[in-house]
Amino acid sequence: MLDNSRPFDEGEACFVVGVGASAGGLAALEELVKNVAFDRMAFVVVQHLSPTHESLLTQLLARVSTVTVVTAENGVKVERNNVYVAPPNVDVAIVNGVLHLLEHVPVPGPRLSVDFFFRSLAEDQGPRAIGVVLSGTGTDGTFGLRAIKEAGGITFVQEPSTAKFDGMPQSALASGNADYRLSPTEIAQELQWIGARPESLIPVPHTPGPEAQQHYARLFVLVRNEFGNDLGQYKPTTVQRRIERRMALQKITRLDEYVRFVQQSPAELRALYSDMLISVTRFFRDREPFDELGKVALPRVVAGRAAGSTLRAWVPACATGEEVYSLAICITEFLEGWNLDLKLQLFGTDVDDDAIEIARRGRYPQNIAQDVSPERLAKFFVEVGDEYQICARLRDTVIFSRHNLYRDPPFSRIDVVSCRNLLIYLQPATQKKVLRVLNHALKLDGYLMLGTSESVGDAADLFSLVDRKNKIYTKKSAAPFAPLDSGFTSRQPEPPVRPGSARAPGELQALAERKLLELYVPAGVVVDDRLQVLHFRGHTGPFLDPVGGTASLDVTRVVRSELRIDVKRAVERTFETGQRTEVDVVIGSDGGSVHVDVVPLSESIGRPSVAVLFQTKPPDPQPVEVEGTTDAQLQRRVSQLERELSVARDSLQTAYDERARAEEEFRFAAEELQSTNEELQSTNEELETSKEELQSTNEELVTVNDELQSRMRELGQSNDDLHNVMLGVDQAVVIASMDLRIRRFTHAAEKLFNLVPADVGRTVDFLERFLGGCQLGEKVSQTIQTLAVTDQQVLASNHRWYRLRVAPYKTVDHAIRGAIITLADIDVRKKATDLDHEIADYVSKHLAAVTSPLLLVDRRLRMVWANDAFVSRFQVAREEILGARFSELGTREWLGAPLRDRLDRTLDSGDLFRDVPVAGLMRDEPHRTQRVGASRVPVSVEQPMALISIDDG
Repeated sequence: MLDNSRPFDEGEACFVVGVGASAGGLAALEELVKNVAFDRMAFVVVQHLSPTHESLLTQLLARVSTVTVVTAENGVKVERNNVYVAPPNVDVAIVNGVLHLLEHVPVPGPRLSVDFFFRSLAEDQGPRAIGVVLSGTGTDGTFGLRAIKEAGGITFVQEPSTAKFDGMPQSALASGNADYRLSPTEIAQELQWIGARPESLIPVPHTPGPEAQQHYARLFVLVRNEFGNDLGQYKPTTVQRRIERRMALQKITRLDEYVRFVQQSPAELRALYSDMLISVTRFFRDREPFDELGKVALPRVVAGRAAGSTLRAWVPACATGEEVYSLAICITEFLEGWNLDLKLQLFGTDVDDDAIEIARRGRYPQNIAQDVSPERLAKFFVEVGDEYQICARLRDTVIFSRHNLYRDPPFSRIDVVSCRNLLIYLQPATQKKVLRVLNHALKLDGYLMLGTSESVGDAADLFSLVDRKNKIYTKKSAAPFAPLDSGFTSRQPEPPVRPGSARAPGELQALAERKLLELYVPAGVVVDDRLQVLHFRGHTGPFLDPVGGTASLDVTRVVRSELRIDVKRAVERTFETGQRTEVDVVIGSDGGSVHVDVVPLSESIGRPSVAVLFQTKPPDPQPVEVEGTTDAQLQRRVSQLERELSVARDSLQTAYDERARAEEEFRFAAEELQSTNEELQSTNEELETSKEELQSTNEELVTVNDELQSRMRELGQSNDDLHNVMLGVDQAVVIASMDLRIRRFTHAAEKLFNLVPADVGRTVDFLERFLGGCQLGEKVSQTIQTLAVTDQQVLASNHRWYRLRVAPYKTVDHAIRGAIITLADIDVRKKATDLDHEIADYVSKHLAAVTSPLLLVDRRLRMVWANDAFVSRFQVAREEILGARFSELGTREWLGAPLRDRLDRTLDSGDLFRDVPVAGLMRDEPHRTQRVGASRVPVSVEQPMALISIDDG
């Protein structure tokens, strides 16, 4: 035996394999341990063991294992190349790679020690966790495999045909959480492959290159075209990790090869999409938020509600429905506790059709007892076989449907939305869009419940925080609803430039141009045709002085007051002519000016725009003036005033022209408004008519709904009546459908044919083995086709006679929907009739000519036949003696022990006797002696009979 065990190194790619087994699991465990290579792996074996007997599992596995096999102890650190066997009567958990043994606390229902360990393994090891479910009964391990798979680990299930008991493997496979379905030997081979390539299954964070991004985009397109869901909405790291996991499971190392494989394999595309859906859920996950919802949110929601009104809730991304039913239970308990007469309506939506179908069935394994209290199990669940089903009154409040939160219109007038642990998988932009959708769906002051790791982020203007710990929010404003983008987008981020890496020639040229522009191009702004500033360029501080008040980017409110008129005129002239406009504007008293250059941007994309450039010009040099030269100063002042007056005249003319244009536009606008008003009035009348029609339609819908509700109540009562009738009928009745499949059967049929609920849907030929080859399928088919009733007697495999009756199954409107098979036990009547026929036949053949008194008795000495001579001699009625005991003929003492013994020997061995004297046979002559003889006769093949002759002594 090898002994190279050692702890996992920090950062080392190693795995912890949890193995769960129950009845019949020893052989599978030995086969697995014998064939697997343990390098880079540690095994923890959890099996259902008797709590009162010492387990020998450790010694049994040690005989076939090549590595150390030990019984798990509390506080031991898991080491590679070791097999740890859980001891009896404890639950095992793993935290930080250390095993912890917890005393098992008895709870109602089956013990689920495998689920308990698998859940802790998934939480502790993440993608390093591997779960294996082997032979066993029940459903233990099903929920644990789900937790391991959602944590990024690998899951194995034993092929049911190789398992001694297939309950646990079948349950795990039905849940859809198994990556591999193999025999124990094949599981060992796959584990060996994984151990040799651990880096392919343990994700290492990295940024994919442009080529990888293109391959991811192709996968996104394939998924969107097939399933209509855009994986581009998810966080890239989540998508990348799931794709790499599928590649490892298929033993594909190159991304382009995997893309080709997905294109050729629809099954792999479906598996990839299922992995992306990440349906992590369970009943009352994080129980405290549900309790706080009933304390904080629901009292405010129901405040002021009228009796009979409806409380509406929505759970998007509901997966298999556990959270929807959890919320329904929470709200129902609240309404009952407050004695409120309100209707409850919940919507559960998801993009996964398979998950929605499971939610609609409302059936879950017994493992849910770990998450649901015994009181709630008894109140809201019905035990059906080895499953729990949501009770009918709770299922009636929930509607499940397929719904894409990114693409489909949301529900409306919702009081409570529970969207937990969805946002953590989405990109920030998608998170914000989803929150706007949820805001639109909620009523004002409606409540939103998020997961413990989520928040509203940038949507704080839409929701107010109510409970920080439990992430409960309330709607505080209505956001304008805009449909989410449904198109596929694949953004490829530019690869970062590493320090010291060589720049491309294009990058160097762009850098040089940017530096030159910063040095030599004047400061300025870009303005569109509405005079709105689109872009600031360079140091524009000396030329801009925004007006106080409401913030505005209008160029006339941004530039300095001295420049406003000239800048506006130059910009408008450029837009009108399409030509470059230049103007010098004098500012200050020193003669300095600003050169304004307006350049049209004819190649701009979108709205027309111009570039307004500013450049300071120093004042012209002035000659030194002699003291007293006031005429020159006066001349300059006059010139300046004349220039300003000219500018003012131009501005006034421009304002007058603009006013004229505005008045003309106002006149046109008034005419258009008048025309629009007439159209709106006409539209309003049409809307009023439509409103009346909608009100009429709504009344009709309410009436139809009331009728449907009444029909549903009648249907429920009919179902209850039918259920009790089927239980109370003591005959075996089987109802077959048009395709000759079993649809329903009575309790008597269940016991007689050894039927189980799983037999519903099987063909009626399944009953042939009991009925002894009566070609039941052909009879049922003939009855359905010809409507003729089949009635016959059949000898069943239990050697009893039954009356088989096959009649057509008719609806109330006389439509044929199958056949009714009835089986009545007629064994006693049949055998009595056959015996009568046999006796009559024997008498007519052999005893007709005998004139002496004769009597036939059975094994219990009961008289079954007497001839006319016997009836005449003893003066008795034939009806009185048939079935009576032979001893009741004469006096009480006449049939003594010697004669009884002779008769018993005759019946047993066939010994005959003759002329035995007997007294007291005739009651009116008790002392008269008769001579009695008897012999066994071949009347019945099933029971011996004796022929007794009586003669006078």
